[in-house]
Amino acid sequence: MHGNVWEWVADWYGADYYKNSPDKEPKGPATGTLRVLRGGSWDEDHYALRAAYRFRDSPGFWDCSDGFRCAAPAKPP
Repeated sequence: MHGNVWEWVADWYGADYYKNSPDKEPKGPATGTLRVLRGGSWDEDHYALRAAYRFRDSPGFWDCSDGFRCAAPAKPP
């Protein structure tokens, strides 16, 4: 899953958000100017290739190493 592209996520970026965030399912700040990217890309060093690694950029920015992942809920058995 890691190493293909940086994955855009829905969270706004807050440099100190995690100091006072909920312990489970933090949603990020309510507003902001930068969005969070996670996971690293094919052109990153090994330390960035993990889901917990966060980067930030303007929502209007695009690059060959940024992308998104489509997901759907699992169907019940």
